[in-house]
Amino acid sequence: MASAMAHRPDKPHLESKSIEIVCNSYVLGFCQFHEGCPMRESHCINLIDETPSTPPVALSKCRNVLSLEPRQSPCNIDACFDSDGPGILSAVKDARHDNDHVLIQDIRILPTTDEILSRRRPYMPTKAHDQTHHLPSGPGRHLDIAFRQLRYESVEPLIDNCYHAMQQLVVSRTQPRLLDYQFGQETAQRRRYSLLRNAAFEEQIFHEYKGALVRISFDCPRALQGGKIHRSGLFEEGMLCALVGLHDETDELTTTFFQVHLRESTDAMKNRTGNHSRAAVQLSFADRNDIASVGRCAAYMHRLMKATFVLVDLPNVLLAGFALHLDRLQKMARAPDFAFASQIAPHEPSAIVPILPPKYATRTNFHYNLQDLRAEKNDKACFVMRPTQQISANDESKSTIEALMARTSLDQGQAVALYESLNRGLAMTQGPPGTGKTYLGVALAQVILASQSRANPQPILVASQTNRACDEFLLDLSKKGITKIARLGGASKEDLIKPYLLRELSSKMKLTAIERHNVNVARRQVDHLTRDGLGWAEALSKDMLGWHSLKDYLRIHHTGIYDHFASLEEIDSDVTDLRRTKRYSGFAYEFWVSGGDIKDVNALLEVLDTLLGHCDVSNRSACSSIQFKEQLFAAVKCNTRVATAGANSDQIWSLSVEERHCLVAVWISELDPWKVCEGYAEIHRRHQAALSRKRQAYLAIDARCLAYQQIIGLTSTGVVQNWELLNSMKLRTIIIEEASECLESHTICSLFSSVEHAVFIGDPLQLRPQVTEMALSTENSAEYRLDESLFERMMFSKSEFPVSKLNVQRRMHPEIADLSRAGDYGYLVDHELTTLNPPVVGMADRTYWLDHKHPEDQPDPKSPMSNSHSNRYEVEFCAALVRYLIERNGYSLGEIVILTPYNGQLAALASRLRETCSVLLSEKDREALIDLDLLPADSKLGCAQTSLDLSNMLRIVTVDNFQGEEAKVIIFSAVRSNMLSKVGFLKSRNRINVACSRARDGFYVLGNASLMSGVEHWAKRIQVFREKGMIGASFRACCSRHPERTFEVFEPEQFQQIPACPFLCLENLPCGHKCVIQPTCIRMDVYCAQHYVRRAYRVVIIAHENVVRTVEVATSNCPLSYLPVVTRIPLRALKLRQTKPLSAECRPRRRNCLADISRTSYARQTRKPTLATSSVVLFSLVGICVLNRVLLALYKALTQNARACVAQVLSVVILVVQSATMANVRHVKRVVRSPVSIVNASCRVLAYAIRAR
Repeated sequence: MASAMAHRPDKPHLESKSIEIVCNSYVLGFCQFHEGCPMRESHCINLIDETPSTPPVALSKCRNVLSLEPRQSPCNIDACFDSDGPGILSAVKDARHDNDHVLIQDIRILPTTDEILSRRRPYMPTKAHDQTHHLPSGPGRHLDIAFRQLRYESVEPLIDNCYHAMQQLVVSRTQPRLLDYQFGQETAQRRRYSLLRNAAFEEQIFHEYKGALVRISFDCPRALQGGKIHRSGLFEEGMLCALVGLHDETDELTTTFFQVHLRESTDAMKNRTGNHSRAAVQLSFADRNDIASVGRCAAYMHRLMKATFVLVDLPNVLLAGFALHLDRLQKMARAPDFAFASQIAPHEPSAIVPILPPKYATRTNFHYNLQDLRAEKNDKACFVMRPTQQISANDESKSTIEALMARTSLDQGQAVALYESLNRGLAMTQGPPGTGKTYLGVALAQVILASQSRANPQPILVASQTNRACDEFLLDLSKKGITKIARLGGASKEDLIKPYLLRELSSKMKLTAIERHNVNVARRQVDHLTRDGLGWAEALSKDMLGWHSLKDYLRIHHTGIYDHFASLEEIDSDVTDLRRTKRYSGFAYEFWVSGGDIKDVNALLEVLDTLLGHCDVSNRSACSSIQFKEQLFAAVKCNTRVATAGANSDQIWSLSVEERHCLVAVWISELDPWKVCEGYAEIHRRHQAALSRKRQAYLAIDARCLAYQQIIGLTSTGVVQNWELLNSMKLRTIIIEEASECLESHTICSLFSSVEHAVFIGDPLQLRPQVTEMALSTENSAEYRLDESLFERMMFSKSEFPVSKLNVQRRMHPEIADLSRAGDYGYLVDHELTTLNPPVVGMADRTYWLDHKHPEDQPDPKSPMSNSHSNRYEVEFCAALVRYLIERNGYSLGEIVILTPYNGQLAALASRLRETCSVLLSEKDREALIDLDLLPADSKLGCAQTSLDLSNMLRIVTVDNFQGEEAKVIIFSAVRSNMLSKVGFLKSRNRINVACSRARDGFYVLGNASLMSGVEHWAKRIQVFREKGMIGASFRACCSRHPERTFEVFEPEQFQQIPACPFLCLENLPCGHKCVIQPTCIRMDVYCAQHYVRRAYRVVIIAHENVVRTVEVATSNCPLSYLPVVTRIPLRALKLRQTKPLSAECRPRRRNCLADISRTSYARQTRKPTLATSSVVLFSLVGICVLNRVLLALYKALTQNARACVAQVLSVVILVVQSATMANVRHVKRVVRSPVSIVNASCRVLAYAIRAR
């Protein structure tokens, strides 16, 4: 057992003071009293105090020690946490660490060093009302539980990584320094992070918006040198990282958390280090109110203390993702007053609190205006509804619901939910997949807005868990004519939303005089403090303190020198603005340090003029700026003449530059260095306070802008980011989309005390909120249930909270919907339009379960795949099925989605399918694969490229990241197949509901049915497959023209062996004729040309490199019979995976028709070859079809041996043509290459047809 412990006594010199206060005397960046400041404020500092200063870095004495044994969490869930009380209320009457407090308001959000070192189980209260708790039942207790659970979920990974980093630091301290090392680390809990060794402070930086920054360098391993670090995913801007230090003298461990501001490669650091072995990163303080950390880092930079450091990169940890919610919960705990607290957290758990209508709806003569919901424009009758306190099946309720169904487009479930939501202050609506939850939310917003008083309108707050859902809701509202919309947050990717962004709306606002004054004052104060901070940072970095740091010392110890420099800057307040002039103080001292001569007045004025150039005099008019400078220069000239005659003038200015620097060094050595560090920290504190005032100034503008809007849309994270702004508006109504995906703690932060009407829309039977600490999940423990949303808790509570239910689904074909009805949605009704969903072309069954016994993969325990699961057999079958649907049946990539529950299978599918098509992964899935080392950080696999249409990319996605989306065809890979009957988290009811409810036209499952039958919710679905005969060891494919011709597919390669259709189409056309096209090589949908019917048809052309190219062409007025001549199709239409509809022109057949066909140019890089594209397409459409029909007729007359010979000859021809094509890519004109490719395609079609027969 080895340990490292802090022994220094607890004497912190700097206290963390509130940044909300700036000294009232500290105006525009300096103290009005200047040298005579009485320092009456409690937060003022005294740089001239003669008492010896203690280091501003002393930490609380750590009661815990570091062990080199792996940090293990108990395997037993019941033993993970303590329940004997927090802090001094614990069983041993002693706190676990220095951050273990009874009140959550006293807990620091980020873990302390002592907390990281603590190995005692943390205190964690349960949600059970009958369990003991140090607080009584009610809102305060509810907030306490929510905070402690959310904080553990957020900081436990940080504690685990930092503890492991401390162990690595202690061990490596006695080892030789290595320039190349393994930076990737993994804890005993299999959490991954990056550890960069030999970190050191390089420079202090001061930022305009972030305040104090530090540049920290580290030994850069070869794998990250050069530009590789930018592609590695390390130190992404805004992410959290930690600096772990071990003090050289006391063996004291320290931990400081930062946010990444900028990373710098070894190339960027070469000028500083002189080699390529060190990189750097610029960091801002994660807790900008922690002034002690700022002073401590300044002391390390000033070499007042020495320590060994390592830099810990915490992967994908965004501070704003959890710190804002935790901070808001702490502030709410001081005065628990959130909306509907009596229903959400009652003082008596068994009490049933009635749900009354919204308070605004109880006004006299109030009624809901339903006019905007009318389906018929000619419906002029009055359409209103009066709220009621008792929702029951009375005649009034029935008549209102019937009227809603008759006069609007709402179905029965939506009409009931609308009626009940308007009559409940706290309303919850469960909407199964495809039942129109967003449509209901839009209708509610329309009614509430139309019912508001014109004298006092209030915007509606629309919050959701994801940006995508929020944008879709706002776009649906805009389609209904609601255009007064404000979108808060900058993460929206919809171009149509950009005009509604708050920053766009605020920029168009005309500011009032008061607003303009407040903004200007706040901005100037920030600018001035930024200049002060820059000066202090530069002085600390270069060990050369400036005038601001030395003037207090000189005033006490060298009064004559101080008076001399000060006299040069004395300006009569009657001449100019005193406060502005004080901003240029120090120019005489800087001129003296640089070696200037007092007699050279022009040089002195040049220094002053340089300082003026950096200040804000440019705001003034040109005349006033010139006048200001003239007055200032005149005053300085006068002061110079007076100072030159002084006694101290010759003594100071006669010194050489070297002597002056030596004298400054003496002053610096006599100055208390700890006071300097403390002064820098104080500048940072004042800068943060000024930034707070600046935000308040802009907040007033934003509030006035939002007051004119009808809808305010944002995410749940955006709510806490803009909490003060939204709370100041006294909002009455909030609609929460995706309410079942939002953590209860996040939802509570959205319930402002002014809210009178809250509408929750979601489905608790779909995916729950995602959590990383499984000890707190509902699946592992029913006591904590962190991933239980407020919606789910209220819906399944013992008090039977009333919940409306939507029951008409419009997404899935009834055969697919039967799978949902077999589970939790037995009440689901199919809309009549779902029966019109087309069948899956090329497949005999719309839903099917491919049952197999092929075992899942057993990867090497040391490989990245060991962290997840995969099944190679299912990967190959999925790839073959996708290829079959696309190549043989005309589906586009965007119409198919492959779902899988495991990241390992996701990586295997993406790697396999990237060979034949473009693959699209969600951002969350990409991040997960990178974290698990299943995908390189610089890989472009799965990225959504703007140059490609997303409809031409195949989506492969995990179940957890496909909530709320849909596709025509869904292929689900279950992966698990083993002898141990291990199903993993596939047993989750919510994941099963999501997987079985995403498809519109076809749903295909690949999995071990006997294994899955051990799970109750899977067994119900499998029984449906069995009853319909849609389960077996093979898929049933069929001819797209003649579905009665089916083919059994037992192995993936058999999809490519399915023969082409040998029959004529003979389909009855609308004109009365029969189609005589034989769909052997081309699948067309063409109407009779004699009737000049405009019709879109799809042409599937088999091209070179075994890749299918698909072109959709719209025809019109074609005088040809069945085979149109297509012209003006650009060459890019024949490029890989292009399916964008193109315009075409059909011409009458005549002898010189080819001469009339226009040519199309296609530019590629610098060369611009021209190609008769129409000839190529004509040859493709007519030539291939006719050629195949002729050759197939000849083929039938051949003997069996002759047929084999012909097949071999064609194969040789194909190889020769391929070689010619590839050999002439760079040397032969494109007009030659394209016909060769077409011949190659024709031969392939013919050879395929011969092999099939």
